[in-house]
Order: sequence, then C-alpha cells, then structure tokens
Amino acid sequence: MSARGVGDLRDQVESLVVVATGRVVTAEDLRDSGGSLEAAGVNSIAYLNLVEALDHRYGVVVDPERDGDALATVDGIVALIRSARGGGVG
Repeated sequence: MSARGVGDLRDQVESLVVVATGRVVTAEDLRDSGGSLEAAGVNSIAYLNLVEALDHRYGVVVDPERDGDALATVDGIVALIRSARGGGVG
C-alpha cells in the first residue's frame, strides 16, 4: 500500500471518530493528542459507535476486549483495518 493510501485510510478513520463522537471531538483534537482517542476526549458511547461504524464501513468485526489496544489510537485502528482486510483498503 502506498504512503498516500495509508494517509487516506488514516483520514477516513479520523472522520469516523469525529462522527462517532457526534462531532464533539475534531480531527484536529485527534492530531493534537497524537492520535490517542482517550486523550482527545472520546467517551465509551463514542467507542461503541466507532466499533459499529468499523463493521459497517469496512466489514471489520471488532472485539473490544481483544482489540482494545488497537482501538486506543488512530494508527491502531488503521492497522486493525489493514490486518483484517489483508493489507488493502476498501
């Protein structure tokens, strides 16, 4: 995957997080927090919304207990999607 492809996916994940939080957290908040969802202010309801969005958008079924570390950061979510999809972006 090209560097731009990873960047595009990162942008898409940031957008999903913003929507999952009801736009309480912005993409700028995520970048300012170094990609940490918790530091950006993502709450437990938003995490549930994000898990559902990942399933709907990418077909990635997330187990919050197993995948909790991956859900902690934007880069972790990008890696989770890439791993579940065999490295590709859909």
